[in-house]
Amino acid sequence: MKKILLINGHEPFKKAQGKLNQNLFKHMEVVLKNFEIEKTVVTEGYCVEKEIEKFKWMDAVIVQTPIYWFSVPGLFKTYIDTVFLEGAFFEKAKKFGHGGLLTGKQYLFSTTWGANEAVFNRKSSFLEGKSVDDVLFPLHKTFQYCGMDALPSFSVFNAMRNQHIQNTLEDLSIHLNHHINQSKEKSTFTKELAQIAKGMLPYH
Repeated sequence: MKKILLINGHEPFKKAQGKLNQNLFKHMEVVLKNFEIEKTVVTEGYCVEKEIEKFKWMDAVIVQTPIYWFSVPGLFKTYIDTVFLEGAFFEKAKKFGHGGLLTGKQYLFSTTWGANEAVFNRKSSFLEGKSVDDVLFPLHKTFQYCGMDALPSFSVFNAMRNQHIQNTLEDLSIHLNHHINQSKEKSTFTKELAQIAKGMLPYH
């Protein structure tokens, strides 16, 4: 794995300006500095043809996005609807879901949640025992429909009140090192990243 596509799917709202997602996105680029990287920030606009070429080029795509109302932001959903085209991402198949054209490629979801971690995986909670990946099932199936294979997801909970930014970046470093870098390094938390953490606000 040498070529990584990073996508920032954040869409700003009054109470969710995107500081946390922006800095997680920046952090990924630092951690993966030894890879070839292409980036897409959905709010900055995009060319459909160029996005298709990025997906053909990459070995893995990492999606950084907040979760609003148990789904991705509207702009990112529009991105998927616009870019994931038949003939480029999938083709008709005799067996439903087996026409993906991006086989051999991987995806990883990094998501931020307003919910507390305690509401997941507990039958007595509002989510009735569902895990993060259960809630993300439609998003997983969208990428899998195109032939991609999942890497373990990364999640940040209680994003509106998260006061442990340095720990969050450390955790992301470890996750990426293990699943993308395939490194045993504990962290890549540098002085540069410490400065990012210092200036980061704990909002989606």
